[in-house]
Amino acid sequence: MRRGIFAAFVAASALLTLNAAALDAPAVGTDSNLPVPRFVSLKSEGANGRHGPGLEHRVDWIYERAGLPLQVTAESGPWRRVVDPDGATVWMHAQNLDQRRTVYITEPATLRRTAHENASPVAYLSAGVIGALTGCDGDYRRVAVGGRVGWVEAGTLWGGDCAGLS
Repeated sequence: MRRGIFAAFVAASALLTLNAAALDAPAVGTDSNLPVPRFVSLKSEGANGRHGPGLEHRVDWIYERAGLPLQVTAESGPWRRVVDPDGATVWMHAQNLDQRRTVYITEPATLRRTAHENASPVAYLSAGVIGALTGCDGDYRRVAVGGRVGWVEAGTLWGGDCAGLS
């Protein structure tokens, strides 16, 4: 009798361990039917970036810049593993993310009237500025910043990938 109870206990423990491992393993691209990797933006200030996919994991970062572009690299249930413009990788709940595309200016850049290096400037952008990504033309990205719209060289942007941009 004792052997039967012990065997049942071992089997139940193994089953629970396997189920817990399956919950922690990131499933790539299964939840949202959207491609992975892809770019999204931070929906609001004060979003926690966690060490793993779940509330039980420690908070590594608290993100304070709404609109910050993030790259989704994996999914696990409602959790998304994201990379920020500084290269930090954290897990965020999907409710903190927006499908709206934004870019992060990595170095001083010129916002130009058209997608050409000799086009007249509309504005000069400092590193750290965030703008909405609205189009692509070769090596230029159409960006809206502070009520101004123009074209910026892609090499000065983080998050300026054209894949998935409608």
